[in-house]
Amino acid sequence: MTALVQSEDEFHLPAEVNMLSDAVDADGGGACFSSEHENVKVEDAGEGILRITLRPGGRITEEDGTLVRERYLALTGGTGAAVLLQVTGVESVSRDAVRFFSEAVTITAFAILGSTPVDRVIAHGRHGLPAPQCPTRYFSDEQEALGWLRAPSAERVPKG
Repeated sequence: MTALVQSEDEFHLPAEVNMLSDAVDADGGGACFSSEHENVKVEDAGEGILRITLRPGGRITEEDGTLVRERYLALTGGTGAAVLLQVTGVESVSRDAVRFFSEAVTITAFAILGSTPVDRVIAHGRHGLPAPQCPTRYFSDEQEALGWLRAPSAERVPKG
């Protein structure tokens, strides 16, 4: 059994838990990162949805959270958008990076996409920060997540 370690500032998973390779280009089913140091990719997925992909094996820092915020605001012009956040294989996410998602008032719905139990733990690790102020749900199927994000807001009821 692998132990999860969490400090006050960072949620960390041991490296052997996330043995996924770096993401590939869009034709290969993953996000293409422009440099080996880039941990996040933010892109317009159409229909009022932004896709934020965190690099598999990456350690997401406050700097990455700031970068996401800047790219998000540049793409949305400060208006609301739904977000598909892909966390598959992420090694760790700092408390300050999580803060963006907890405090972003212009996010209208928040689907978190992962594929393993470890991804689910990362997705729910808010480090004592308040939950986002919009409907939020974890998915392991991308098409289901996108369908939920495209649904009218009245249909985005939390799954109980």
